[in-house]
Amino acid sequence: MPLDGSPRAECILDIAGELASRAGARLDLVHVSTRPAAQSSQRDAYLDAIARRLADRWHIRTTATIVDDERFEPRLDVAGALFQFACDRQADLVVMVRFGRAKLVRMWLTSVSEHMIRWCPVPVLLWRYTNSAPEPGTLAAIRRIVVPLDGSRLAEGVLDHAAKLQRILDAELYVIRMTTSFEQASAPRQARAYLDEITATLGARGVPAKGYALDAESISAAILAYAAQSPGAMIAMSTHGYTGLARMLLGNVASDVLDKATVPVMLFRPAI
Repeated sequence: MPLDGSPRAECILDIAGELASRAGARLDLVHVSTRPAAQSSQRDAYLDAIARRLADRWHIRTTATIVDDERFEPRLDVAGALFQFACDRQADLVVMVRFGRAKLVRMWLTSVSEHMIRWCPVPVLLWRYTNSAPEPGTLAAIRRIVVPLDGSRLAEGVLDHAAKLQRILDAELYVIRMTTSFEQASAPRQARAYLDEITATLGARGVPAKGYALDAESISAAILAYAAQSPGAMIAMSTHGYTGLARMLLGNVASDVLDKATVPVMLFRPAI
């Protein structure tokens, strides 16, 4: 979990701690320092104190790391340092706060979040900031993980990670496929058959899932509306490293979902 020293970035510490506790995982806290080494000792003490508190509260293993970007050749930016840290630690999930369009706090500017989403080899869970820390029990309230699919293998790349979250959170997995008026008349039937195949494949692996084909004029609006009307929802979807989100999720769709969603969003870039 990246931290920049601000209370806003710290507001989801207990979300990350509870996730680690439920998964039986270690929580790695990281701060990328661009300050002189003499000031880094203050950051060390800051991270160590948070790590101890989370370890005691959630009974988990924690680490606290200051990453000095001057140690790397060539010099890395903040996103690059975080990316390399996630790779070195073989992370299973990156947890970050999200704010709205171009409002990821201080060090975590839009370019940082975009680079992490596009290039990080592990899922990035973005939890929306709402002016205060989430209430106790917020994570337990996640009851549905909504996975938008477009029929491509790339979009399906997030399914394994969504299934892991489903088990950790003891939630339901919903896969949805949108069709628009611009598609052929047979599109709804094909979408239904596709979802039946996906849910059957997941079920054979011991992952119960439900599939819903939806008519939509706007793909992003349909995803947002479905998630908003689903109690305790989280959205999980695949990304493309070069162009944003794959086929169904190109251009403004990705931006709309990430900017307007009132629920947590997990993004994953499958290998291509």
